[in-house]
Amino acid sequence: MALMPAVYEYDRYAELCNDLAAVGHPAELHGHLVGRLAAGTRLDHASWLRVAQELLDGRASLAEAGKVMLIQLHDATLAQLTGSGFEITLLLPDDDSPIALRSQALGQWCNGFLGGFGLVEREAELSEEANGVLHDFAAIAQIQAEADDSEANESDYMEVMEYVRMASLMLFSECQPADKGQPEPPAALH
Repeated sequence: MALMPAVYEYDRYAELCNDLAAVGHPAELHGHLVGRLAAGTRLDHASWLRVAQELLDGRASLAEAGKVMLIQLHDATLAQLTGSGFEITLLLPDDDSPIALRSQALGQWCNGFLGGFGLVEREAELSEEANGVLHDFAAIAQIQAEADDSEANESDYMEVMEYVRMASLMLFSECQPADKGQPEPPAALH
């Protein structure tokens, strides 16, 4: 994979959120981006930066380095979703973080996904399976992060995270425009 591993380092985005005195969370931001992309929207860089700034709801302005990080996240995520590898990396705390923090972030990611996905109008009805996934994501978004770092909780977390990852790819596959041969130009948001 040609992506820079640093693109998906949760701590870098947590630091960015801290620098901005942001209300939003990195996992929720990435989930929102994947949700919009999965639903069929394409954002140009300027539109994505506006959306990201709005989602983070920071009190400080976004510095140039922060803009670069967000654009890299957008581009890497879109490349993964549209690539042939059927692969997506979720922006979540690393495996060394406490399970409660990772579970909470996974819930935030699903919440962001639902928000981003829900903002996109679709002409076609979703399949029963896709509707089931959205229902599951809504349940995962309600996770209460009180789990201890047991082997059973770790196993459960990994299973749910893998489900979210694969279900996101399934939704992306289902919701793309019918003419997949031609890349869709970036949509401008108003």
